[in-house]
Amino acid sequence: MSNNPIYIENERLLIHCLKKQDLNSLASMRCDPAVYRYEPVFLAERQGSSEAALESLRRMDLYENRQCILGVYEKTDSSILVGLAELYDYKPSGKVISIGCRFKSEYWGRGIASSCIHALLEFIQSKTEVELVTAHVRPENKASAQCLLKNGFEYLLTKTEDWGYDQRCLAEVYTFDCC
Repeated sequence: MSNNPIYIENERLLIHCLKKQDLNSLASMRCDPAVYRYEPVFLAERQGSSEAALESLRRMDLYENRQCILGVYEKTDSSILVGLAELYDYKPSGKVISIGCRFKSEYWGRGIASSCIHALLEFIQSKTEVELVTAHVRPENKASAQCLLKNGFEYLLTKTEDWGYDQRCLAEVYTFDCC
C-alpha cells in the first residue's frame, strides 16, 4: 500500500487506495474493451495479470512516484469498485498535475465521472500547491470532454500524442486553473 495514502470523499463517492478485495472488479473492468476504447494502451492497470496490476496500483504513491491510481466507490455500496481515478505527471515544483478517470461501463451515464472529477479537483486545491490541472481526451470521447467542461475545465488545444497505439493519435488538452 502507498506510503502516503490518499482518501477523498464527497457526497457521492469514496476515492482511495485499492483493496485486495477489488481484484474481481478490476479484472472485469480490464476485460471490457468499451472501458479502454479511448484510453492509452500503457495504463498501469492493463499491464501483466490482474493480480500484478492490483499490487502495482496499491504501491503507487503520488508524492514519491508522481502518480497514483485510486479506486472509486459509490457511497451507497462502498465495497464495489466502480472505476479508477488517476493523478499523474505531478510536478510539485511546477505546480502542475494531470488527472484522468475510467469506469466500468455499467456505471456510465450516472454522473459518477463528473462527481469524481469534482472530488479530484477539491483534493488538489486543498492538499497541494498545484495551480494548473490538465486532462487529455481523445476527440471521439465527447462524454469525457463534456464532463471536464461541466467541472470548469477549458479547452486549450488539440495535439498529436503517443498513447501506445501503432500510430500517434490526436488528443484534446483541457486545463483547470486553480488560482
